[in-house]
Amino acid sequence: MASPRRSWSFPLLPPEIIQEIFYKTPAEALVRSKPTCKKWHALITDKTFISQHFQRSQERFIRIFDTVQIMDPITSKSSVSPIPNELLQYPYKIGTLVYTLLVHCDGLILVGYHGWKYRDDESQIPNVALWNPVLKKVRWVEPAGCITSSDFYGIGYNSDGYKLVRFTCRPFVIEGYEDAPEVEVYEFKTSSWRTVGGKVDGDVEITCRCVSVLGNMYWVAYRVQTPKEEFIRVFDFTDETFKDICFCPAENSHLSCFNGDSLSLLQQDEVSRNIEVWVSSKLGDGDVSFSKYFSLCGPVLPALRGRNDATRYVYANPVYCFVKPKSVIVWCVGVEGEDDEVCTCFTLYEIDENGVRNEKVTERDYVHDYSDALVCGYVYVPSMIPLPWV
Repeated sequence: MASPRRSWSFPLLPPEIIQEIFYKTPAEALVRSKPTCKKWHALITDKTFISQHFQRSQERFIRIFDTVQIMDPITSKSSVSPIPNELLQYPYKIGTLVYTLLVHCDGLILVGYHGWKYRDDESQIPNVALWNPVLKKVRWVEPAGCITSSDFYGIGYNSDGYKLVRFTCRPFVIEGYEDAPEVEVYEFKTSSWRTVGGKVDGDVEITCRCVSVLGNMYWVAYRVQTPKEEFIRVFDFTDETFKDICFCPAENSHLSCFNGDSLSLLQQDEVSRNIEVWVSSKLGDGDVSFSKYFSLCGPVLPALRGRNDATRYVYANPVYCFVKPKSVIVWCVGVEGEDDEVCTCFTLYEIDENGVRNEKVTERDYVHDYSDALVCGYVYVPSMIPLPWV
C-alpha cells in the first residue's frame, strides 16, 4: 500500500514561520543547516537574524580540560568535542594551566595564558586568542610588547567593533616596575595595539573574577589595606578609562551577569555555608548598587567552593547562571580521596530561596593531579557571531 503523501513541506512554509523555528533551533544545528539551500543560508548568515538568535539563546556552561565540554544547565546534557587544533598550535596546553583565562562576550571567547614563550627570532609568541566554538574559528592576537606574568586582559566593544584591553596589575611586584606597560587597547578593526595611557593604581589588586557585559569589562578588585573592601572596577571601552562603580556587599563573591544588563554576586560563608545571591541595578542607568536577591541558611547546604586543607591546595570556583526567578543553577567541583585515589566530582545544584531543589552528579574523574578542579567552568552563550576580521 502506498504511503500517504505529505500535505506540507518544511521549505514551503512562510518565511516568518521558518524564522521563528530557527530562533528556537540551537546555533550548532543552524550552522550545519547552512548548505541546505540558498534561502536558509541567507537567513542564517543575516546579521540581524544572528543578533536576534543570540539574544534568545540560553546560557550554557563550558569547561575545557582535555576536551571541550558544553553543558545545558537545565537538562544537564553535555556535548563533548576535541580542543581545536588552532588552539594547540602554540606551545601552551589549554585547560591544564592554573591561570588559563576564558572570558565570554557575545558567543566569542577570549582565551589567554599567563606566561610567555619565544620564537626562534626571539619575538614573543601570542598568548591571547579569540575563539567561536560554534563556528570553530580561532584568531590569535600578536602581542604589542613585553608580556608579563601580571598581565590582565578583557574584551568588549564600542561603535568601532570588538576590542581587547591589556594592563598590568600591581606592577611593583615584578622586576622593572618603572617599565611596566601602560594600559593598551587592541582593535580588531585594524589588528593593532595602541597605548591609552595610565597604569592601574599600585595599591589595587585585580582578581580573576571578571565578566563582560554590554560591551564593557568588569572585575572584582580591592585595595591592599586593612580592612579589605572589595569593589567593582570597570573598563569602559567607549571612553577607554577605568572606573570604580560600587562596593561589593560581600567578600570572596563570584561575579557573573544577570539578565544580560546587570551584575550578580554569589557568596557562601565557608563556616556556616550560608548562601547569598546579590544582583545589581542596570548598568548604564546611573549609579550602580547591589541588592540582595535571595539568601539561604542551614547546616545541610552543600559546599559550593573548596578550601585549603593540610595535604593539598583545593580551591574550586563554581560557575552559575539564572534560569528562574529567585533561583540559580550552580555547577561546582570537589576533590575526594587521598594520594593516588583522587577523584574530582562535578555536581549540578538548582538552588532557590527555599533550599536545594535538585542535585545531580554530572561526572567523576579519577586523576593523579587535581589542577582541573581549580575552576569548574564558565558561563557561555553559543552564537553564530563571526570573529572580527580586518
